[in-house]
Amino acid sequence: MSDASPPAESSVDAHPPRAYLGWGLATTVLCFVPTGLVALLYGFRTNRALMDGRVEDAISLSVVTRRWLYATVALGVLLDIVLAAVIVMMGAFSP
Repeated sequence: MSDASPPAESSVDAHPPRAYLGWGLATTVLCFVPTGLVALLYGFRTNRALMDGRVEDAISLSVVTRRWLYATVALGVLLDIVLAAVIVMMGAFSP
C-alpha cells in the first residue's frame, strides 16, 4: 500500500496574486498622483506577469504594488492635513 496522496492544488492556483488596478486608479485620482501612478504601473506589471504565467514575479510585483498603494494613501492623507492646517492658519474661516 502506498501512502501517496494526489498532489494538492497549490494556494497560488486557488488564489492568484492581485494586481490592484482598481485601487491604483482610485488612489491616483483621489490621493496623490505621483505615487499613485507608480502604484498603477506596478499593477499593470503584475497583471502582465499573471497573463504571461510568471506567478512568482506576479507575487513579488503584487507586494510592491500594495506598498505603493499604502504610500499613496498615506501621502494623500498627510497632504490633506497639511493643506487644511495652512488654510486654517491663513484665517480662511475667520468671521
